[in-house]
Amino acid sequence: MRSRISSSAEKRQAPTPVYRPSGRWIPALVILFCLSWSAPYSQENPAGPKEFRLPNGLRVFLMEKHSSRLVNAVLGVDAGVKDESPEINGLAHVLEHYLLLRGDPSRFAPEARLDLQGHGAYLNGRTGQDITLFEVSLPFEFAEFGLRSLKETVFDLKLDGAELDKEKKVILEEISQVEDDPVKLAMALIYENLFKGHPYGTPLFGRKEVVEALTVKQLEDFHRRLYVSSNCVLAVVGDFKTAEMEERVKSVFGEIPAGNASSFRPEKALKPDKPIDLERTLDIQETYLVVGLPGPDFNHPEQYAMDVLTEILGRGMTPLLYTALRGRRDLIQTISMGYSAFRAGGAVVIIFTLDPKNVKAARRELLDYLKTTRTGMFSKEDYFGDAELYAFDYLESAKNQIRFKSEVAQETALDLALSVASYMLLNEIASRGGYLEAIGKLKSSDLRKAAEAYLSRGNAVIVSIMPAKK
Repeated sequence: MRSRISSSAEKRQAPTPVYRPSGRWIPALVILFCLSWSAPYSQENPAGPKEFRLPNGLRVFLMEKHSSRLVNAVLGVDAGVKDESPEINGLAHVLEHYLLLRGDPSRFAPEARLDLQGHGAYLNGRTGQDITLFEVSLPFEFAEFGLRSLKETVFDLKLDGAELDKEKKVILEEISQVEDDPVKLAMALIYENLFKGHPYGTPLFGRKEVVEALTVKQLEDFHRRLYVSSNCVLAVVGDFKTAEMEERVKSVFGEIPAGNASSFRPEKALKPDKPIDLERTLDIQETYLVVGLPGPDFNHPEQYAMDVLTEILGRGMTPLLYTALRGRRDLIQTISMGYSAFRAGGAVVIIFTLDPKNVKAARRELLDYLKTTRTGMFSKEDYFGDAELYAFDYLESAKNQIRFKSEVAQETALDLALSVASYMLLNEIASRGGYLEAIGKLKSSDLRKAAEAYLSRGNAVIVSIMPAKK
């Protein structure tokens, strides 16, 4: 039996800054689309996924997955940093914390904690730029208990000023940890400058002075406005029969009153018009060079090409950026690269560790190399004659890596539920089709087009985190 209660602010957590070919990485959208919403009959999934809407507006997705005896449910809310004003920056994360961890000094009411432990439950929350996710995972025989716990956690708000003050102290400590962590600090600076003037650029954890001043009434108003059934989705994946789970969901969540949400729809984020260089010092041993570039938004067709470019340039067995900066001049030690897609914009982040004396040279070499990606030769089809026989096909290799990682990702039912809930809230394309199908159709020219639009324009946000001099 297992019991866990935790909370995390997800979207700004950078990939671990180390290059290891065996490292596990899941492209941002692989799980979201590989289901294709119409999976064929199989022994693992005999009924296929089912999607429906309750009378109160809650959208529901069910998918049988019998590889383990667990049921995994994710309740997604269309509420995040985008819904905050400067006066309440950090409120979305504070509310998620309070809903999930409210209680005595041990941070959850003893009777509730013991109840969860007795049912072998895992409970977690995640705050992001656009949405907030709450998840529960537990043995299938306690499925209804899990659904009711999830419903009560998210919708039954009972605010207490003293308990709110306790959670605010936790958030303030997390903010301090961001300021002391080289990668988290760099990521915060990247987002602040990459999305300057946009809601995505405000701190995900909030600013200390704002968090300290948040009131019970502000949390109540935010919860009342956005935490309503028509502004939420529920994804359940695991060991159950679809017809039985549908009745359970209707019984538990059907009793929630309908409401009219007023979730904010941000304008598309503008790209920086010039490079931005920032430097900070911390009490650390290694030097970090963190580079942020604009990327396609969640519903942009070039997101597929960006996923493949991320695999080719900064992941896989032979990442081109590692070769360019390590192979010729030994400028870097490690590399990690990731791409995050949001409703109104995207972010490509590259993280290097390196010797401090190499920062300027690595920065220059990186920007020069990124400019060449708009004319990159990524496929054998880009070569002619005998040259085609000896050329390495980066495009096909990346496609194969993504297919493999997609299959690995689908093995975890909770990851599937999280991804489906995110997809339901963020997708705005009626007939999107399968993710792997879109990846399979990409040509080298598609990668060059995306590189021209997002990587090669020199408008990067570059953050150097240097060791403090002693």
